[in-house]
Amino acid sequence: MKKYYSIAFLLLSVCIFAQQTVSFESNEGFNVGNIHGQAGWISTPTGGVPANVIHQSISADKASDGSSSLKIVKETTYGTQSDPIIGGFYNLPAPLAYNNFSVSFDINMSQLNGSDFGFQGVNSVDDQFVVRLDFDKTGLFKILNTISGIQDLIPISSNWLPNIWYRIKVVGTATDVRYYFNNILIYTGTAASSVNIDQLRFVHNNALGSAYIDNIKVNSELLVLGIQDSRFTAKEVSVYPNPVTDVIKITTSNKIKHVEVYDMSGKRIEVTLTGDQVNVRNLSSGAYLLNVETEGKNFTEKFIKK
Repeated sequence: MKKYYSIAFLLLSVCIFAQQTVSFESNEGFNVGNIHGQAGWISTPTGGVPANVIHQSISADKASDGSSSLKIVKETTYGTQSDPIIGGFYNLPAPLAYNNFSVSFDINMSQLNGSDFGFQGVNSVDDQFVVRLDFDKTGLFKILNTISGIQDLIPISSNWLPNIWYRIKVVGTATDVRYYFNNILIYTGTAASSVNIDQLRFVHNNALGSAYIDNIKVNSELLVLGIQDSRFTAKEVSVYPNPVTDVIKITTSNKIKHVEVYDMSGKRIEVTLTGDQVNVRNLSSGAYLLNVETEGKNFTEKFIKK
């Protein structure tokens, strides 16, 4: 029996070792300033002098976990890029198998109609994308998928808004890759390449705006016997009526902590929350996004004001 106990302990130890959390705090070896060279991170290589861009940094301006985060910003020396490439790259201590991994993180982007931001899981040896999620400057998502042997960015109807912390999770299994937005499944596809991930990139295309990245978790959703997901279901949260004339009622089993309403340009609109009801009678007719923060979860729903 001792032999079997030893094998089980070894497997558990490997699983625990594979789990990583990065919150950019001083107790993790990070200091405010240039991210390049800190705790396994580099900034985008330039192919020239300096060898890497210099303004991607650890910042105390905003954080979703602790007091610091990674801030990716425009590098004025370089123009707008055709794809998101400027930012911070994390060289993983151990590669992630494309068919058995999870990566989650918080992101807060400064503006619409600015930069295209992105997350990329890459095999840096061949510079191959394994997973990729773009936050398009229009507020949409684009996800890289391989269909009939051809890689393409697939537009997704989910929306993001500026100056809000969102939780993103990407989970790779033996059958597919799943993308979650605030714990809601928004897309199921496949790995763009069947190679291991050895580098995580948090980037933008060097146009206008900035983004903060925090609370990165690697393989925290993986267990020895499989993957566990936590997400909203239709029974956990609902918003009605929609369209609405006066008051939106939010039904959820979790305590509502905060709500925000934005118009489709990203402008925040003041509303009043009373218990589980949001007063929107003073809003002009049109489309809006309602962001609901509960204990441990976040939910965004589009609604129409009559």
